[in-house]
Amino acid sequence: MDAFAAARLVAGAGFLAVAANLDLRTRRVRDPLWIAMGTVGLALLAVELTWTSAVVDGWLLLGSAAILFYAVFFGKPILDEDRIHLRPARILILAAAAVGFLAALLLPTVVSTAGGTSGLAPTTRLASMPIMVLVYQGFYQLGVLRGGADAKAMIALTLLVPQYPDAAPFPILGLQPNVLQAMEVFFPFSLVVLVNAAILFLAVPIAYLVVNATRGDLEFPQALFGTKAPINALPEHVWLMERVDRDGERVAVLFPSRGRDESEDIPKLKAAGATRVWVQPKVPFLVPLSVGFLLAFFAGNLMLGFLTAFLPHP
Repeated sequence: MDAFAAARLVAGAGFLAVAANLDLRTRRVRDPLWIAMGTVGLALLAVELTWTSAVVDGWLLLGSAAILFYAVFFGKPILDEDRIHLRPARILILAAAAVGFLAALLLPTVVSTAGGTSGLAPTTRLASMPIMVLVYQGFYQLGVLRGGADAKAMIALTLLVPQYPDAAPFPILGLQPNVLQAMEVFFPFSLVVLVNAAILFLAVPIAYLVVNATRGDLEFPQALFGTKAPINALPEHVWLMERVDRDGERVAVLFPSRGRDESEDIPKLKAAGATRVWVQPKVPFLVPLSVGFLLAFFAGNLMLGFLTAFLPHP
């Protein structure tokens, strides 16, 4: 494992351990932690670009990613829940990120080396940094990532590990060189972390099912998405999985909206005769994400590993 991979491993494991602990205890992780994590990633990449005497395209991509990253945390957004706001300064800043990205792609993807060591990946691999910053923001808006901290964690991870690390003899589930080259472009390392975490997260519905079976609450499909709780003593950190429709009937909501004000739903459910209701715990996703990060370093892509193991080979 080279020095840059080791530094990224230690930094990522440390930041994510702190974040997972906070998520587990309070379900809140404040922005300074993610800002620090992303800044460390940008600094490591700057040192690596200097060490390998990388040409200007790498620096343009670093700058583009940095602009998009800090724009997540500072300044007012152009698009919010109400409407589009024309903010000239912010538009110019984001335009600068776009110009840097496009300029990097138009430049020759040549990376010189220093001291006989292999250089950084070509520009096409580092180009995933600014792209994935936008992708993870889109995942949050679409509800693929339920929590804002989850999205910010993925964005910071993109900058901390912008390409597959040189962690030999790991990962165990290695890829063929031609497959690895394609994966580095179309399936960045941070996405491997997310997929690994999602696979680990599949244990949650099984846990719900076991708990509900012991309580005799086997209503499907609700039993796979949450548990029941007394409406007069709802636990902390849950979403309601029930509503009252216009006809006064109780209906199930398998994917509760994170922005909904549920204080109005509780009186309606009580009026409809509810004493116990289905709730969905706000599971701290940063816990499996932290494990998924370590698995990505040491084991590799679990999804590809399973497919390789169980699908027939030609």
